[in-house]
Amino acid sequence: MEANAERCKHVKADGTQCRARKVQASDYCFFHDPARAAERAAARQAGGRKGKAAVLPPETPLRPVRTAGEVIELLAETIHQVRVGTLDPRVGNCIGYLSGIVLKAGEQDVMEQRLTALERIVAGQRRPESLFGADPDTLLTGPEEAENRLLEGCPA
Repeated sequence: MEANAERCKHVKADGTQCRARKVQASDYCFFHDPARAAERAAARQAGGRKGKAAVLPPETPLRPVRTAGEVIELLAETIHQVRVGTLDPRVGNCIGYLSGIVLKAGEQDVMEQRLTALERIVAGQRRPESLFGADPDTLLTGPEEAENRLLEGCPA
């Protein structure tokens, strides 16, 4: 049997023959068979629907996610919606992923606030006299008490 016998008989604009295999009971491939025009149109439409991004409807209410509790509530709702089939799993995955980012950002924010508070406390305890080469007594008791100690040892 000749190899071209299994090939589509469609001749392209450049004069070459289509190299696709013909479909059963036809001399043409799926893309060139005139009897399959309706099937091709349906396949194009189905492909267009399948490739669209899954989204929530525009009337979906805004859900705040400022606290870990609010994130947990959103995730619980999302899990339920995916389980009962009212939410596309791709949307559920996206919500779960972004929720993780929100929680990490919240943790970072808390750490930055704590660090800032500690820096303020430490800055409030330092005195200019206590920096580099200061008397250890000054560091422990303050400059006025250190001065009094020095004066106590001096003859009047």
